[in-house]
Order: sequence, then C-alpha cells, then structure tokens
Amino acid sequence: MDFPVSNQQYNERQGQRPVQYDENGIPRGGPANYPGQHMGPPKNQDCYEGNFDAQTGEPLPHMRKREDGVVGPALMFVDTDLQSATWHGSVLVLAPRGSPPPTVVLNDGTTPSMPVPAVLLDTYKQTAFYRMNIAVRLDVSREKRVEYRINNTGPTYNFTVPGQTTPWRFAFWSCNGWSLSVGDKEKAELGGDNVVWDDLLQKHLQVPFHVQFCGGDQLYADKIWKADVWSSWLKIKDKYVRRDAPFTREMAAVADDFYFTHYAKCFFMSKFGESMTTIPISTIIDDHDVWDGIGSYPDYLQYSQVFVQLKEYAFKYWRLYQAHTNQQMARQHGYFGKTGYSWVKQLGPYTVALGPDTRYERNIKQIVEPETYDMIFDRLSRVPQSTRHLVVFLGVPIVYPRLTYIEKALSGIKSIGLTKI
Repeated sequence: MDFPVSNQQYNERQGQRPVQYDENGIPRGGPANYPGQHMGPPKNQDCYEGNFDAQTGEPLPHMRKREDGVVGPALMFVDTDLQSATWHGSVLVLAPRGSPPPTVVLNDGTTPSMPVPAVLLDTYKQTAFYRMNIAVRLDVSREKRVEYRINNTGPTYNFTVPGQTTPWRFAFWSCNGWSLSVGDKEKAELGGDNVVWDDLLQKHLQVPFHVQFCGGDQLYADKIWKADVWSSWLKIKDKYVRRDAPFTREMAAVADDFYFTHYAKCFFMSKFGESMTTIPISTIIDDHDVWDGIGSYPDYLQYSQVFVQLKEYAFKYWRLYQAHTNQQMARQHGYFGKTGYSWVKQLGPYTVALGPDTRYERNIKQIVEPETYDMIFDRLSRVPQSTRHLVVFLGVPIVYPRLTYIEKALSGIKSIGLTKI
C-alpha cells in the first residue's frame, strides 16, 4: 500500500474524528448521500462502459454468455431448515435495468417448480441486481441433483443437495486473486488464474460438492488505489488534514464504478464464475475484498472521511455480489452483528458453520465489537441439540502461535550445515 504509516505511531492526543452513525450503525455520509456517484471515469475495460452498453445495460459481447442479456447466475447456500427438511439458497443475476425481472425454474426430478420471481436488490447505471430465493425439499437418505433455468431459456444449470441424514461435502478456499506485487511471469509459473477452479470443477464432476465456503479475498480490490482521483489525498503529509479531507463526488464516482466493474469481471468472466453456477457459495469477507489491510490502520486513517466512505462502497458490493443482499435487507437475510455481517448456517442435523465478519467492525484495538460476540454466542447456544460439529471460518488466527523457539531451532540447524531433513 502507498500509505506512509509503517514508521508512524498514532498519538492519542491527536484525537479521533468522531463518526456519526445512522440507525443501522452505518457511518453517515455513505454512498446514498452522493448524488454524483454515477459520474464515471474515462471509458475503458475497467469501467462500466467498457463492459455494458451505457444506454441499455446490455452486456457487451465479451461479457455476454446468454441471449437474454442476463449476467450470471451465481448460487449461494443460505441455510437448512431441519423442521421442514428444506434446503434454502439464492440465485443472483445481473440484468438490463429496463428488461422484465428474471425468474428461475427448478427441477429436482419430480415436478418442475413454478417460476420463482426475482427481488430487486439495487441498480447501478443501467444494470439491475436481482435475487431469487430457492428452496428444495431434502430426501431422507439420498442426495439429489437439482436442475434450474433462468427465464426458462438458455442453458440448464445444476447443483447437488444432500439428503436429510447423509454427510455434507464442502470445499474450502480463500484468496482468489493476486497481490499487486505478483507479475505475469510469476502468475504463469504458478498455473495462472484458473488452476484452482479447474481442479475444483474436475473434482466436482467426480463427486459433487454441496457448498463451497469462501474464506475471504474472493477478489483482490487493492488496485482501487491506482486511480488518479486519490493522488492528491495520498500526498497529504499532515495527519489532521488527511483525516479530515473530504470524500469528494469524484471519489464516490470512481469507487462506485470500480467495485461494480471489478466484481462483474472477476465473478462472471472467470472459471470461478462457472463454479458458482453449480456449487453454491457461502462467503466471509477479508481485507482484499475491500483493500489491503483494512481495519488495521492507525485511527487517523481508519476513521478518515476517505477511508470510512470508501469502505462503504466496498461493503455495498460485497453485500450485493457475495451475500445476495443489500443494506436494508441484510438482517432479514440472516446476517447479524452490531454493524457487521456475520452468519450462522446449519449444514444438516449434525454440523453448524459460523462465519464471523472480522473486517467491518475492526480497528487496531479490536476485531469485532463486544455486542457482536454476544450475538455469536447467543446464536450458537440455540443450535439444534443434534449438532455435533462446529466449523468456524475466520480470516484471522484463532490461536496465534509463538514461533520464536522454532525459528531458533531452524537457525541452529542451518548453522551446523544440516539443510536436508
């Protein structure tokens, strides 16, 4: 990162810019308060107009995979209702703003469902985000393949759900991207962008996964800071001035366009996007989904106007693309926290998964708010009595090992010339 913080210590006497929160715990002055947020950068493939028609919202040829103009779909695992033996999920698609709302039809081998209507989550320029809630009744002792179609046209997609009493198979991964320091040669030597997804999809063909848990950094958004709009702010030396410098309409426009477009390309022009059509996701957020190191900066940066408002844009699009929700619907969609977006999900009768949000409420003194810890333990205290396993997905170590003795031992081994064990 280009922030000169490594040799600076935060001085408590400098104080901290007070942050005013609304009734939802969101800092005031966020994305919705910037009327100029859709002022776009110059046209190129890293902006909206380089991927979607500016007048109609239709995806341009390199983005188009369906004839109806829909981009997606992406599946998400929501929860299991043990009382009704029902698997719950959602389907996210992007569609031209002026087109009819999309629908999805499921077929689990019995009777195809009626078309499930879409819920409009948000819009950006001429593109609309739609969520379709889907539900599948689970058989008692066998898993089953479920086919689905968007708008009852185009490709037939599929996913697999377990039985009520059969084991769940889930994949776990994190860090779907590259740090800015990694060059093209190194990427090629490591197998390129799709090596993980080729392997995952091949294994899925052999024995289908029921869900893929994504452990953070589902994309790398660090290059947000490469935009010219930040250059003046980054050159400010005085901490007070940098902290209080305004988040301008031009900054808002760049942030809105960057996160929308970066997500659209990373999620729907990739093998990862292909995996989301057939293996439902469940994600937690980590720093690169926002930008490198978010939550661990000194307070004068963490609570600066620029950081606070830019973080809101990153979370706006995390909610839309990764959580299939928006700020207003997040709580009813199962996300909780004092201000963040943690979740608890039931994987059948025997396993519970916990995904704490360790970024939204984070600062240099805490990972999550105490109230959020209380909410987590309250939900865990109410899991079904049949639960045997708790799987926790965290972007930070639960136990941080002290490696001093191991490092000394390895140094000793090296000093005596023993280099092979």
